[in-house]
Amino acid sequence: MREYDIVVIGGGLAGLMAAAAATKRGKKVTLLSLGSGTLTIGGGIVDVMGYLEGGIPAATPNAGLLQVGAEHPYKKIGRPAIEESIRFFKEICEQEGYSYIGNLDKTQWIPTAAGTLKPTCLVPRTMDTTELKKADKVTVLGFDALKDFYPSLIAKNFKKIPAFAQKEYEVVMIDPKLSEGRDVTALDVARWLDTEEGLASCIEKMRNVIDSGSVVIIPPILGTRPNYAVKEKLEKALGCHFVETASVPPSITGLRLRTMLVRYLKNNGVRIVEQAIVAKSIVEDGKCVAVITEGVDRERTYYAKSFILANGGFYGGGLLAEPGKVIEPIFNLPVEAPTDHELWANYSLFSSEAQPFAKLGLDVDEKMRPLDANGKVLLNNVFVAGRNLRGYDFSFEKSGNGVAIASGYQAAMSV
Repeated sequence: MREYDIVVIGGGLAGLMAAAAATKRGKKVTLLSLGSGTLTIGGGIVDVMGYLEGGIPAATPNAGLLQVGAEHPYKKIGRPAIEESIRFFKEICEQEGYSYIGNLDKTQWIPTAAGTLKPTCLVPRTMDTTELKKADKVTVLGFDALKDFYPSLIAKNFKKIPAFAQKEYEVVMIDPKLSEGRDVTALDVARWLDTEEGLASCIEKMRNVIDSGSVVIIPPILGTRPNYAVKEKLEKALGCHFVETASVPPSITGLRLRTMLVRYLKNNGVRIVEQAIVAKSIVEDGKCVAVITEGVDRERTYYAKSFILANGGFYGGGLLAEPGKVIEPIFNLPVEAPTDHELWANYSLFSSEAQPFAKLGLDVDEKMRPLDANGKVLLNNVFVAGRNLRGYDFSFEKSGNGVAIASGYQAAMSV
C-alpha cells in the first residue's frame, strides 16, 4: 500500500494552488483531476472582490474583504492568510516566467470584448492598461472571421466611459487566413502566433494597418504558452503596445495559467492523475483513510494522511442537486439547503442581488475542515477549498479565483 501525505481532489485553480502550497511544505502530493476546471472557461485573471451586496463596486479588493459576511470563505480564512496566498501565487508566476501584476490595494479595470470594463485584482502583463489610460489615440484590432470579439462595439462603448471618452478610436482588421469556411476562435489565432511563420505573417499584416507607437486593444491571442515571448516580439517589431481584453471561452489567459501551474507542480514532484473520477471514500474513526476512483477497467484506491476536496461545487460535480436537497457525493458531507427549490434562485432578470443557489455549499472552520450543523468537525483530515464552500456567489461578487487561491492555500497550510 502506497500512502501519500496529501491527496488533492480537483484540478481547477483551488486544487492546483492547494497542491502547490503543500509541495512547498515538503509534502508528498498526488492530485486527482477529472478535467481542467474552469480556468479555461472563466479566464486567467484573478478576481478577489469586485462587487458588494446590492451590486456596488468595491473601492479596492481590500475594501471588499472588510465587508464580507460571517459565512463568507474569506472571513473563515482571514486577512493574513489571504495576503500570504496572493503573495505565494505571484511568486510562482514570477518564478515560472509568467508574472502577474496588481495587488489587493487597487482595483484593476480591464477591457472586455464588448467594450465594457471589468473589475479585477491580478492580471497577466498582456492586460496591463497603463499605456491605454495614457494614450490619446487607441487602435482596436480585429481579425476576420473571429467570433466573440467586436472591435466597432468596443470603440463605441469606450466612448461612453468617462475616463476614455476623450480618446480617439480607430478600428482596423486583418485576415489571418484561418477560417477555411468556419468561424475562427481566439485559440486558433493564438496557436497561429505560436508558430514562427504565423508570427511573421501577423507582423506583416499588422504593419499595413497599425502606426508605430500605437496602443492597440486586441483579443487574447498573444500565444498559448505561459510566457510573454509573443507580446514582446510583436511590440519590438511594430513599436506598439498591445492590451488583451477579457473574453468569452475558450480562455487563452486561463489556458496559459493552468499550463504554468501544472508545469510548476510536475517540476516540484507532484503526481498528477488525469481523468480520475473520484467516486467514494473510506472513512474510519472520524478520519478518511483513502479515496477510490472509478475507471473503465477497474477501481483504484489512493491512501493518504490528509485529503483536500476541491472538485468544483455544482459546476465540477463536487455538489449534486437532487429533489429537495444537495449532496456531497464523495464523503457524504452535509449541505444545508432549502427543501423548496423555489428558494434556490433569485428570479429577477437584472437583479442586484446574489443567487441563493450559488451560496450553497459546505460549512468549514478556519482550517477549512467540514462542519456539521452544530459546528462540530466531521473529518479531521479532510479540508475543503474552492467552489465547494458555502457563503459566496463567485459570479456576482467577482471573487471566484481569489477564493480558489486563498482557500486552496489555507487548506494546504492547515494540514
